[in-house]
Amino acid sequence: MLSLQFPQQIITLQVPLLYLNNIIALAIGPQYQLLCVSITLPILVLLVAQSLYRDWDGPWGNHYALNCAVCGLPFAYFDWVLLARPDGEAWCKMKYGNEKEEEKENEEGKRNGDGKLGENDVVKKKSRDMQGGSGKTFVSRLWWAMRLATTNRYVGWSNQVKNVVMEVPSDYPRIYFIVRKSLRAVFFYFIRDAMYAYTAASPHGSWMDIKHLKPALGLAGQSFWYRFWYAWVQIVLTYVTLEMANAAYGVVSVATGLANPRDCPSAFGDLRGLWSMRQAWSVVWHQQCRRMCSITGIYLTRDVLRLRRGSFASKYVQLFVGFGVSAIVHGGASMLVHRSFNDDGAFQWLMGQAVVIMVEDHVIDFGKSLGLKDSAFWRVVGFVWTVFAVGAGLEGHVSILTGHGIWVHDRGRDYFGIGPAIVV
Repeated sequence: MLSLQFPQQIITLQVPLLYLNNIIALAIGPQYQLLCVSITLPILVLLVAQSLYRDWDGPWGNHYALNCAVCGLPFAYFDWVLLARPDGEAWCKMKYGNEKEEEKENEEGKRNGDGKLGENDVVKKKSRDMQGGSGKTFVSRLWWAMRLATTNRYVGWSNQVKNVVMEVPSDYPRIYFIVRKSLRAVFFYFIRDAMYAYTAASPHGSWMDIKHLKPALGLAGQSFWYRFWYAWVQIVLTYVTLEMANAAYGVVSVATGLANPRDCPSAFGDLRGLWSMRQAWSVVWHQQCRRMCSITGIYLTRDVLRLRRGSFASKYVQLFVGFGVSAIVHGGASMLVHRSFNDDGAFQWLMGQAVVIMVEDHVIDFGKSLGLKDSAFWRVVGFVWTVFAVGAGLEGHVSILTGHGIWVHDRGRDYFGIGPAIVV
């Protein structure tokens, strides 16, 4: 029987090779798209399939996270290569200090015949001709693609996603930024250590070296509020882990001169935005996935279905498709880990969130029709509602993941002494 399995050395490099495949495909350019896709798309499929053959003896949670990355990269390929958005929209890096001039130049490249920006404008000026764009040679396009691959939110690029809080100006002193972000990384490192120890000490976690002595139990069968609490524990654990990594990444990027301090904001949005489910996902949480989750819905509504921008149909097709993409990434990761169609409840969780947001939108509109105004009181009500709705939606998914061992970690330093007391 024909096997698609590569050598384990290649499988170990699966994610870097997926990035490299995307980078080279974008560097080749849309003028050779048919040839490019005929070569790089099969490579993409084969590389993703290697997850089915990976030998893994590490923490289950790390394996799951790795496959989330594997399932997310094909959507970048869809955006970059199949839709050719970087070239079609003339993506270019901002050059700080001349923002006004560059904005004027970029808008001139997007203007239609009557000199005004229209709803369906086609970018007239090519990325290769724009400052900070792709350039005209393969080498320049390769460097352009490599830079694009270092960011999910495209901060500091012409296609930067919405709702990113720019924390410092472009002329912010680098040394101050490095010190601040280093302290932030250290702070989240200690919080992460405490969270790892706390979850490992719970009945639902363990350390890898003692999992045979202290096996992790799933949350199934526990009360709702018990599962609700641990759902939020998983949210906080994910938050601090990603913020720690993001802060460290920002320090290295700025210290090496590869990024401006302005280009390295926090990984998540302002927590004060947690006053509705839509805000929680759009503004606070889903920033890293925003481009990936939105591009498919935008393509379907504008280019395939040609729905009127801002219409009810357009709004909710984009909402459900966006959460569908997120479900494919999370559920697909579970399927690759299990080597089956078991999604660990990811589709139920994420598509349910879209339903809740749609209902919430109508409740808010109804409240506005009654004359209710935005106020501190309603923000507090919204915060309580959002905390409940997020936890209630996630508890089922976390219950399943804990049963697989998502809280069985490599032994940490446990600086605060709250981890399992068992020592091998």
